[in-house]
Amino acid sequence: MNTADAQDILGWNATPKDEGILPIGGLTDVDRKKRSNRAEAHFKRPEGMHRELFNLLAQDSEKNLAALIPSTTKNLGYRNQKARIGMRQVRPWVWKPFENPARVDGLQLCHWQRVDKIEAGAPYPFARFNKVINIPTFTDDEYDKHLKSLKWSKEDTLHLFDLCTRFDLRWPIIVDRWEGSTRRTMEEMKERFYNAVNELNSSRDPSAELLCYDAEHEKRRKEQLIKQWNRTPQEIEEEEMLIAEMRKIEVRKRERERKAQDLQKLITASDRTPTTPANTSSALSPAAGVKKKSVIRPKASTANIAHSASTSFIAEHSSLRFPEFRSAGAHLRSQEMKLPTNVGQKKLKNIETVIEKLKLDLVPVGAEEIVVGYNEFRSSIVLLQELKHALQTAEYELESLRTRYQAATGKTFEIEPRMRVSSMGDSSMFGEDKEGTNSGLPSSTRTITDMIELSSSLPQAVSVSL
Repeated sequence: MNTADAQDILGWNATPKDEGILPIGGLTDVDRKKRSNRAEAHFKRPEGMHRELFNLLAQDSEKNLAALIPSTTKNLGYRNQKARIGMRQVRPWVWKPFENPARVDGLQLCHWQRVDKIEAGAPYPFARFNKVINIPTFTDDEYDKHLKSLKWSKEDTLHLFDLCTRFDLRWPIIVDRWEGSTRRTMEEMKERFYNAVNELNSSRDPSAELLCYDAEHEKRRKEQLIKQWNRTPQEIEEEEMLIAEMRKIEVRKRERERKAQDLQKLITASDRTPTTPANTSSALSPAAGVKKKSVIRPKASTANIAHSASTSFIAEHSSLRFPEFRSAGAHLRSQEMKLPTNVGQKKLKNIETVIEKLKLDLVPVGAEEIVVGYNEFRSSIVLLQELKHALQTAEYELESLRTRYQAATGKTFEIEPRMRVSSMGDSSMFGEDKEGTNSGLPSSTRTITDMIELSSSLPQAVSVSL
């Protein structure tokens, strides 16, 4: 034994050696017992067991075996036990007779009941569900004064009240058990009973609340239910189609009313500002502050006066509001020709279509007169589109009224071509009618109106026989 071993045994601090150097004996130790590489035993799959089932029970070794019974407590199975039989004393039950207070014939029945819950003189526990309807009775004098009727005898009336008392106003049973002198319907029995009860209550207490029953209404209701029940699948499908079509008509009607109100506001507006200010286009002009000389112009003709009046009407009632430059400072006159941002795509398309067909410039020269006229021209296009749409709506309503008139009277009714939007494309309608061959047609020029396109949102009128 060397000194290092002795110090190690005695627990003394020996001189530390270089732990980074591996001794040669650790590499050439042939006496060390080698680890066995023998494969561990596997759980063998029993014969006749499918491979999928075996994989659920055992995967690679016995330690991975799945539990066949789920258990979290040893020898007790489930953690939460549902019942532990035999842990308490058995409660005795007895076969005991009882009587139901609802029966007045002395019927006695029996049932099982726990001994500890038996109480002497206790009522039947289900007797509280016995609800009795108070059916009034009447004497001979009351019948002679208030209940006498030509359609009902006294015996039938007594028999009716007796059945109502016995069967608690269960009318199908009362009708089935009726044995009167005359065969009665359920509506007749109800009407007789409720009228008699109202007469008795009124005679005994004038402030009593009366019962309401309408036999005719009940008959009509049952007839309607029978008709509804006897409908064929074709009739049900047709009714659903008519209901869907009625809803569409209501939606289109509300839409037309809304558009008519908007158009009325557009036409009757009288406090609009001018489309383009007359004194705001002097920007970038060297003589902006110089007073212009007065120019003597010839008197306007009647046609010019009418044109100026129509121009002022369009400028006053147009829905386009071009930008105005009221603040001080210079600006480009071409900025006054920019369309507002609230203009719809359909209006923009119609404006471009009319300008292209008339071979005009989309961006003309920014002279003052050109800017004013160009803005008024585009406002006129938008106003014509609104008026044409209103005419289309009126034509649809007129066509619907014509169809209803023909279906009701059987007479024909023709709509004049001047009231139809489709007649605007006729070339014979343009210009003045000098020879009188186009009587009844409008004589104003409508070339631009014919260029404007409308969306086909209004359906065609369909003739329906009501």
